[in-house]
Amino acid sequence: MNIREFIEEYFKMSRYVALGTMDGILAVMGVTLTASGVAGAAGIEISNFAVGLTGLAGGIALALSNAFGSFIGERAEEVRTIRELEQKMMLDEGKLDDTHIHQQAKKRIYMSMFTHGFSSFAGSFVPVVPFLLISGRVTAILCTLMLCFSALIMLGVYLGRVSRESIIKTSLEIVIIGILIGVVSFLIGGGHG
Repeated sequence: MNIREFIEEYFKMSRYVALGTMDGILAVMGVTLTASGVAGAAGIEISNFAVGLTGLAGGIALALSNAFGSFIGERAEEVRTIRELEQKMMLDEGKLDDTHIHQQAKKRIYMSMFTHGFSSFAGSFVPVVPFLLISGRVTAILCTLMLCFSALIMLGVYLGRVSRESIIKTSLEIVIIGILIGVVSFLIGGGHG
């Protein structure tokens, strides 16, 4: 498989692109905003870089969890489908192992693992970059929010196009979810001290 085919396969797995990217952006946005708020409310001086590293560590853990979760879930689904096909074809269990059908199932399993994990990892960078590069807390928070909501809108456009639904409606739904998570993170972070 060449790089172009790989990229096409990646984007065919739109549900994992969406799940992973949203997870990465929103979970890590929540972590960075909460860490930022807790530090401020408690009167503790934590550098933005430390907040960014905390968010990035959470993003890496999330990416690995999503990748292996997809692997386990997709493997169970694919094996079940193959076993059902064997039954319908009146074959002994395992007769389709190491066939073209089995190889295609393995390809889908590993592609879902990579897509979900990589999308989560890539999405997690969006909220942490301002904290890693900007020393002012308020400026970093505002940049994080702008970047996150811009990325969520782009994700909404992508999903609207993939699903052939309204791009505006899809983007709005995703942004509302982002606002909800941002508010909850702000309330949790600001509620200490």
